[in-house]
Amino acid sequence: MSRFRDWYTTLRAGNLPTVWSNIALGAGLSGAAAPAPASLATALGGLTCLYLAGMALNDAFDVRFDRANASERPVAAGRIAAGAAMTAGLVLLVAGWCLTALPSAASSMVMPASTLLAVCILMYQWTHRASAVLAAVLMALCRTLVPVIVAAMLVPTLPAILWIAAACVGAWTIGTTLLGRGERGGEPRWKVGPVWLGLAALGVPAAAIMAPLGDLAAAGGGLLIVCAAWIPAVVRRMRAGARGQAVCWAIAGFGVLDAGILLAAGLPAWSAIGMICAAAALGAQRLGGGT
Repeated sequence: MSRFRDWYTTLRAGNLPTVWSNIALGAGLSGAAAPAPASLATALGGLTCLYLAGMALNDAFDVRFDRANASERPVAAGRIAAGAAMTAGLVLLVAGWCLTALPSAASSMVMPASTLLAVCILMYQWTHRASAVLAAVLMALCRTLVPVIVAAMLVPTLPAILWIAAACVGAWTIGTTLLGRGERGGEPRWKVGPVWLGLAALGVPAAAIMAPLGDLAAAGGGLLIVCAAWIPAVVRRMRAGARGQAVCWAIAGFGVLDAGILLAAGLPAWSAIGMICAAAALGAQRLGGGT
């Protein structure tokens, strides 16, 4: 059981529901009348592998930094070998790229977007300790590409609201990434993370205005959940000094953001998936920390 938990923690598997929520965002906003189950399954498998790859590689690349800052993460503590984490990460990266890039898709964008995602995952590992800004941008690009790849698997032309929603996911990622800087010491802390979370919430009214089934009343509900409930919950934890908890709530908040955008777009069933994913992430993080 301890070996399972060590790998679970290394892979940050507790955060996987937020990736699935981003997949739901891409599928819902793609405009596909009936998303092909095979394409959704391929997207789910491939993007799950790519996420896990990034997490394994992160701990392998960060082993010296983590040890210098007395981290208890499994690789830094020696319970998992850095070479094993590196191997697992590279295998998952190749598997994820193959699952997303190689099958036939509705749009020719899928292969270049999948390749760009894999490249960004690798670039993040090599550069994120050198520059907080570059780290935030690369991580944002990784998350932004998730709904884009899913939608491109389903439809030949991506609607404008999909691009805006994906950009908002990127903004939420920047906020979450900056919140996490300095969490374990060894680097400066940033205080502007919540500002980026607030900017990401602009995707909710944008969906109500631009989506074919947009609902302004539903957008009000979505904004209430994101801006009056979730972001303040993150800020309270940050101000109380519980930065790790704040980051975990921000990560789970991907599902809340996705749910708010999908609700405003007039897609309540897809929105429900986002909220379920947010709740699942908070629960799953308890088994192994999400940061």
